[in-house]
Amino acid sequence: MFLSLLVFMLYILGFLFGIICLACGLYYFAELVEEHASIAKRIIRYTIISIMSMLILFGIFENVDFICILLSLISHGSYFTLLSEFPFVTLTSVKFIISIITMIVSHCWWFMFFRSNWFPFSEIISVFVFFVWLVPFIFFVSLSANDSALPFSSGNRIIGVDNEYSRKKNTTSSLKAMIGWVKNKTDDLTGRNTNKHYY
Repeated sequence: MFLSLLVFMLYILGFLFGIICLACGLYYFAELVEEHASIAKRIIRYTIISIMSMLILFGIFENVDFICILLSLISHGSYFTLLSEFPFVTLTSVKFIISIITMIVSHCWWFMFFRSNWFPFSEIISVFVFFVWLVPFIFFVSLSANDSALPFSSGNRIIGVDNEYSRKKNTTSSLKAMIGWVKNKTDDLTGRNTNKHYY
């Protein structure tokens, strides 16, 4: 009984550490996209290429449905087309809508495959994280760059997000603002933001 309670407490502790690490990673990546969009674009490109290579190897060496692999390859190919305008993603563009549709179809097809074929939960969640959710999640985080990294005109040139002006601008993205708000509320709850009054 007591050992089961300890295991439950360990799961809670691990979950909290995972949430904290995820928040730190999101904050770092949002800042990276704001200040160095070309580096973030390169990271996303290499991530897409790596996942597409892993999908091909996964289809060769594992007994999975060919349609699942094909749909995931098509969805990652549609993500690759979004890099031409990165970090500016137009939500009404044809490329973005096709990417959303292929992501949903791929997700549903993988779900139906795992529903009819038994696999351990760790393998199922690994497939979903790497082959379905990772790249859309990275794109979602990178959308925060649009809040503060708007292009502007200087003479006849259009200057993007990797210029000296945007580095000097003191603006904050919505993702960073949200994480900062959560940090401030946490500090309020723990009493770290108490004001000292001297009378």
